[in-house]
Amino acid sequence: MECEGKTGIHAIIVPLPGQGHINPAMQLAKKLASKGIAITFVLTQSWHNTITDAHSSTGVNAFSHARNLGLEIELVAIPDCVPGEFERGNKLYKFSQSLDNMESHVEELIKNLNQSNPTPVSCIVSDTFLGWAVPLAKKLRLLSVSFWTQNVLVFSITYHSYLAERQAGSVIHIPGVTPLQPADLPLWLKLSPDDVVVRVISRCFQTVREADWVVANSFLGLEGHVVEALWEKMRVYCVGPLLPSAYLDLSEPRDSVVGTSYRVEMDCTQFLDDKPPKSVIYVSFSSVLPMSTSQIEEIAMGIKESDYSFIWVLRHPGKECAEVSSMLPDGFLNETKQRGLVVPWCSQLKVLSHPSVGGFFSHCGWNSTLESISVGLPMLGFPLGAEQFANCKLIADDWKIGLRLRSGDDTDKVIGRDEIAEKVRRLMEGEEMRRAAERLRDVVKMEVRKGGTSDSNLERVVDELKTKLIENSI
Repeated sequence: MECEGKTGIHAIIVPLPGQGHINPAMQLAKKLASKGIAITFVLTQSWHNTITDAHSSTGVNAFSHARNLGLEIELVAIPDCVPGEFERGNKLYKFSQSLDNMESHVEELIKNLNQSNPTPVSCIVSDTFLGWAVPLAKKLRLLSVSFWTQNVLVFSITYHSYLAERQAGSVIHIPGVTPLQPADLPLWLKLSPDDVVVRVISRCFQTVREADWVVANSFLGLEGHVVEALWEKMRVYCVGPLLPSAYLDLSEPRDSVVGTSYRVEMDCTQFLDDKPPKSVIYVSFSSVLPMSTSQIEEIAMGIKESDYSFIWVLRHPGKECAEVSSMLPDGFLNETKQRGLVVPWCSQLKVLSHPSVGGFFSHCGWNSTLESISVGLPMLGFPLGAEQFANCKLIADDWKIGLRLRSGDDTDKVIGRDEIAEKVRRLMEGEEMRRAAERLRDVVKMEVRKGGTSDSNLERVVDELKTKLIENSI
């Protein structure tokens, strides 16, 4: 990913403070820098610390590899002003309300950068869920790019929320979207309009209309029909999947990837190397949204009774360092030690791309979904909240690359071990689902290559950014 030449453009990138938003934003930063844009990447102090600490043992920082290639990227911190990652799940309302605290710190940073940097800031690239960012750009007479980290379907559903409200209780029709059941809607469209989270998101979708560009972590080969239907109202450019290039281009060595995980990782390679191809199911759910102990026990027994080998990433909900054995059935770890591995954290893409892994049992977060698609794995969907029910609907019903184990109608129901075991077997043995997933994987490789639609869309945004800056200077 070498730099194509300097543009004289300086953009600051401000992700929402959460790993699922920071990771794709870091990939976007590298891609924009490769187009000749100088990047200042902004994190809260605690996130800056955890990401830099994670790389201290290697002697590099999160952008060292990119900088060695000539890309102009700086990592900077603003004061902590939002709850941390492990507090976020239990303090979602406080977290949502606190996001506005970032604005004054970012404004001060921009002023300081303009005084100290030979190239003044000309653009703010911000997470769509930071509703203050586009108005701040307008206030400071900067250009604005709103970065949507999820799929365009969820963007369009939220953009057309008035249609969902009008069709409440029945099948919902959104332009470019296959018919939706109420259970498929993102969580924020099921809550009261007075709910804090709903108010925050409503504001975000008002301010995003004022952005100069919207870029999304998706690709046209997956969602072209949704983008086309939305285009007249809102121009959204798909520039994804925003994943480390080594996992999208198999000719690049994997060791060149610099990850962003800030937790101690378990190396699962030896365990996987000893297993036959497509024989292991990888199990991982949200690091933010908790799951009941009774449901964890049923999942454990379902996996055990499926007779498939597994790697399960399991952490105590809301606690960074806590023993998880108490959450599992008595004897589970000992009885499954020959064919199972329970770890607190691992390199997910590294595991998913291993030949021994044959399926992904997931909460259907968008980053996990893209990772599974990019390596051609079918998915067993167990959504927990947020937009995950919509993602699961796409996986099971639209793309037919997986199975649904839980819907938005039964969020309080504990799914039993027998159903889990049966669905695990169907997933691992479902050749049609596997072929469909592998076809999507091949589409991804076409989209992200040099000259592919995702690369071309990013190039178009950069060209339009250059044009606007020239127009504004005349």
